[in-house]
Amino acid sequence: MSDNIKVSVVMPIYNAYSYLRPAIDCVIDQTLQDIELICVDDGSTDHSLDILKEYQQLDKRVRIITQSNAGPSIARNKGLMRARGDFVIFLDADDFVENTLLEKLYTLAVEDNLDIAVAKFDIYNDKKARFEPAIKCDHGEIFEENRVVSKSTYPDCILQSTTMYIWNKLFRRSFLKEKELSFDPELRVFEDAYFVVTSLSLASAVGKVHEVLVHHRVYADQAKKKLFKKYFRQVPEIYARIKDFLMHYGMYTPLSQSFLNLSASRFYKIYNLLWSDAKEEFFDMYHFDYAERLGWTKAHPEEFEAEEVRDFVASVLMYTHKQYARRDGKGKRVKIDRVGPYLRFKARLEKFKGYFRKNKEKEL
Repeated sequence: MSDNIKVSVVMPIYNAYSYLRPAIDCVIDQTLQDIELICVDDGSTDHSLDILKEYQQLDKRVRIITQSNAGPSIARNKGLMRARGDFVIFLDADDFVENTLLEKLYTLAVEDNLDIAVAKFDIYNDKKARFEPAIKCDHGEIFEENRVVSKSTYPDCILQSTTMYIWNKLFRRSFLKEKELSFDPELRVFEDAYFVVTSLSLASAVGKVHEVLVHHRVYADQAKKKLFKKYFRQVPEIYARIKDFLMHYGMYTPLSQSFLNLSASRFYKIYNLLWSDAKEEFFDMYHFDYAERLGWTKAHPEEFEAEEVRDFVASVLMYTHKQYARRDGKGKRVKIDRVGPYLRFKARLEKFKGYFRKNKEKEL
């Protein structure tokens, strides 16, 4: 095999037997041939590993790593550690891509010296057997304005300029290595969001191919949906860890507005996807802990881009979910200008309570 590997494709696999062959076929049939396909079998219990061994016999560019079931983060990290290409892309085992994907992303990345190259994608509805357009990003227009963008040129919106999905992005491997970027092994859902946001926050140059090259498959019995129901409580922790990362690298202050709108809009969206009991738990997690940890308590009203998100965050800051539900049932809406005085009053009240407890302990 040639040492001149331009792109390493890392593909985590867990019980993907039904869709694995087309996923692999569209990689080995790429017009860019100087590639390697690193398949990480994450303890599959179906015949996925048999298929991988079959392809390995047919194509020397296919490499196999096996592990006990540990989740996609650890699987991708293992693949990244073994990667030898100048660039790396993380594809899913149930998606399929155009055969020009790697060539077009690689060419753009080399020409513009990019750390990250992004491809457009659409949704393939497996049940209805049809393609559907992807939802537009809040600030995807920045790629229309400039061929190359970065945290320096668009600090207030760079984190919302592309989706949090990992499988439509090509990364320069030396950039990932230099910045020590990897997937958080403790995350079982939205682990790609952590990787993408942290990468965007440090990338010097990001570009986009304005052509649909990735087809993301969705289907009814999708493992990710089951994981989401089980691990939705991890969502606020993901964004808390992203904030910690930004602060560690000195990127929180310049990107604070972008992070505020990203974390608040994701909270608002996910809250509306949850069932009633989960909504209460999710809401109160932010009210009692994560709203402050994420910096929402110090945000100014004008920093929020969406009015409905701003008002919802205001409710989270001031009320528990039960209180919010009662007010909402009566058609009452919190005014954002009341949040600042309320929080200052709350802080003074807590200080007074602490002073009272301290003096009472002295008396005892």
